[in-house]
Amino acid sequence: MKTTKKAATLGLLVALTAFVGASVLVAQTPKREVFCEGLSAGQLCLSATPRELKLEGAKLEQWRQVAREYNKSVDAATKQLLAQSKTILSVDEYAKVERWFDKGLNEVLNQVLLGNQVSQK
Repeated sequence: MKTTKKAATLGLLVALTAFVGASVLVAQTPKREVFCEGLSAGQLCLSATPRELKLEGAKLEQWRQVAREYNKSVDAATKQLLAQSKTILSVDEYAKVERWFDKGLNEVLNQVLLGNQVSQK
């Protein structure tokens, strides 16, 4: 009887260890994306794009700097376009334009650029 309990306990321990190990492995797999899903449409991911480009060292830091500047420009241009178009467009037209810049569009852009290679959440 004691042997059966020990075997069951050992089996449970091995299964639990395998599950935790697999969970850690999945959690460590970085998500592949060019455009960050949490940012406005068209803004680059500062952590994922260098991995896609395989950048290191000084080149990595230079890339992050220009990508930050790009993201600021995209954000400012988007805000300016929406502010200016609000006085030109009807409510329905404005709502349509506003959806063009929805944060969810970055996920679609990543699918187009990376295809099935994009990690699932």
